[in-house]
Amino acid sequence: MTGLKRTPRSRGGFTLVELIVVLVILGVLAAFAVPALTGYIDSAKEKQAVSETQACVMTATRQGAQNYALVQNASITGKSDGADALTSWAGTLTNEVPTVTGGDVALTEGSGQYLLHVNNPPAGNITPAGISSDAGVKGTVQWMTCNASGQVLYLVYTSVDGIQVVYTNAGTTASVNIGSDEAVVVPTPKPGSSSGGTTGGGETGGGSTGGGISGGGTTGSTATADEHHFIIHLQDIKTKDFTPFANRKYHIVSGKNSFYRTSDANGDILLEISPHDEGRHRPDTVIGDTPTYITETEVPAGYQVIPSSTVIYISVWNNEDDYYLKSIENDGNNNPFDIDMEKRQLTIMRFPVAKLELRVTDPDRNPLSGATFAIMDGSKTVAQLTSGSNGECSIPVKLHEEDNIGYSAAYLTTGDQNHKTYDITETPPAGYKGDFTCSFHLYYNPYPATPTPHNTTWFRIDDFGFKQGTYSLERTVGDNDTFHVTNKKL
Repeated sequence: MTGLKRTPRSRGGFTLVELIVVLVILGVLAAFAVPALTGYIDSAKEKQAVSETQACVMTATRQGAQNYALVQNASITGKSDGADALTSWAGTLTNEVPTVTGGDVALTEGSGQYLLHVNNPPAGNITPAGISSDAGVKGTVQWMTCNASGQVLYLVYTSVDGIQVVYTNAGTTASVNIGSDEAVVVPTPKPGSSSGGTTGGGETGGGSTGGGISGGGTTGSTATADEHHFIIHLQDIKTKDFTPFANRKYHIVSGKNSFYRTSDANGDILLEISPHDEGRHRPDTVIGDTPTYITETEVPAGYQVIPSSTVIYISVWNNEDDYYLKSIENDGNNNPFDIDMEKRQLTIMRFPVAKLELRVTDPDRNPLSGATFAIMDGSKTVAQLTSGSNGECSIPVKLHEEDNIGYSAAYLTTGDQNHKTYDITETPPAGYKGDFTCSFHLYYNPYPATPTPHNTTWFRIDDFGFKQGTYSLERTVGDNDTFHVTNKKL
C-alpha cells in the first residue's frame, strides 16, 4: 500500500525588516491619530461645558422669574413678604453688562452669546449659590449679573474639567471672531435633556421676566396636539417672552383655506390639519403639503411684523383612509423656527423693533445724564434725544411699514433704499466737553436665518465722515447698535 507523503512547509515568521516597517507605520499613524483624538476629546469637553452653562442660564432665568414674581406680588398686595426676594437672590441689580473682551463664540441665542477661551473675564455682581445643583450640573457658577426684571445678563461657569464659559446677554461687547475656524458650534439642547434643560424638564416655568413672563418660557405651553393637530408658538427671540403674542387674533391662509385663530394665554395656536387630496381637506384647517402663511391683525407694540415670506409647511402621511402629521418643516424661511416634533410644535421667533442706542459716560464709565443728541436727515431734524439717569437714550429703527413702533413718534428708516445717511451731533452735559459729531449709514437687511453681529444682522450702522469727540460704535446681534460716547470734564 502506497502512503501519501506530506510535503513539509516553511513556517518562518516575519523578518526583522518587516517588523521594523510595521512598527514605523504604526508610529506614523499614532503621530496623527493621538493629536486628533486628543482634540476630539477636548472639543467634546468644551461642548459639554457650554451645554452645562446653558442649563445654568436657563435655571437662573427660571429662578429670576420666580423671585421677580414675588417682588411684583408684594408690590400689588402691599405686603413685605417677598419684596426683597430679587436682591436677596441676585445682589445688586443693574442693566450694565460687564464688558467682555476676547474669546471664541461657542453658541449664539438671540443677542446672547456663550464664549470660550476668554482671558480674565470680569466679575459679575454676585457669586450665586444653588444654580449649579438646581441645573443638575457638577461645575460652579462663579459670577452672575441680573437686572431689576429678573433677567440674567451675565454669567460665568467653570466645569469640573476646568473649562470656563462666559455667557453675556450683550454678546457683541466681546471682541470675538465669529468666523473663526476654531469657534465651537453647540446645538441648542432640547428641553428636558440632561445636557441643556433644568432638572425636571428643561425650562418649564421659567423664561425671562424682562417682558413680563411669570411661569412661561419656551415650554410654558399648555396646549397639546395629537396626530391630526399641531401648535404654533410665538415668542421673543431674545427674552423668550410669549406674553406680547398671547390672546391675539392671527390670520391663517393655507391653499384655498382662509380663517382666523386667537392664540391662548401662552402664545399658542392649536391648528387642525387636513390631507392634501382634493375633496378630503376641510375648511378652517391647515392643508398638508401646502404652503401656509400667518399674519397678525395687529402687530404688538415694540415688535416687527411677521415677515410676509414666513412659510409654514407640514407634511402629512396617508395610511389608507386615515392620515397623520409626518413632519413640520422650515420651508427656507429667513425668520428662524424652532421645531419640536415630540410636542408637534413650531415656534416662530419674534424680533423686537430695532434701535439705535446712545450711551454717555465719563472716562471711568460712570453714566452721564443731560447729554443731548440731534439726529439729522439732511437739513431735517429727525429727533432730539437726551440721555437719562443711566446715561442712555435711543431711537427705534423702522424696517417694515407694519412694524409697531408704539412708544415713539420719531424713528429712523431706510425707506425704499438699502441704506440711508444720517448726521448726529452731541451737546455734552453741563461741565463736560466732547461735542461728539459724525455721520452714519443705516443699512437694512431683514430677517436673517441666523442673526449674527453687524454685516448680516437685521440692520447695521457704519460711522464715517467728520468725527469729533471720543466714542466707539458697538454692534450687536440685531437688537441694537450703540454709540458709546465719552465726555471729559472741562
